[in-house]
Amino acid sequence: MAGSAFARFFRVELAQIARAAVAHRPERLLVRASTGAPGWAAVPWMAFFAPHVTRSMRRGLYVAIFIDATEERIVLALQHGAADALTALGHAEGLAHLRALAAATRAEVRPGHGLSPGPLHLGSTAALPQGYEAGSALWRAWEAAAPDGIAPALQDMLDLYRGIVGPRA
Repeated sequence: MAGSAFARFFRVELAQIARAAVAHRPERLLVRASTGAPGWAAVPWMAFFAPHVTRSMRRGLYVAIFIDATEERIVLALQHGAADALTALGHAEGLAHLRALAAATRAEVRPGHGLSPGPLHLGSTAALPQGYEAGSALWRAWEAAAPDGIAPALQDMLDLYRGIVGPRA
């Protein structure tokens, strides 16, 4: 993975493009991307964090873009962090907890955003992607070959996120 051109592009260059895409926003957002560590991730991701809420995909609410290689699609999701819940509660209880968090978040959002309610399917049976699936409050997917409309959908999702977590800069 260390010498992979794709991993470097995804983690560095694509993350820089994403940072530029959100630089105009009124709130401060951290942008991080990963293809896995130390090996390849079952589901590569890029995430947008409000730093007063979380700085990690391990916990808290954030916006994520997942690469679902199985279905060859890109998924944009309003997401609850999975790793800490799975570690603290165990797999089954952690998934149940994440589903409850996602349902509570969905209840806070007015319908009509063109988003699907969770849970999401990311095409992996690995524990962490199952946590991502359970923790997804709302999502939308595009074919990887034709992600037309993802940029405005990301801005809309970030507006929705800001409305939930507050505008703290």
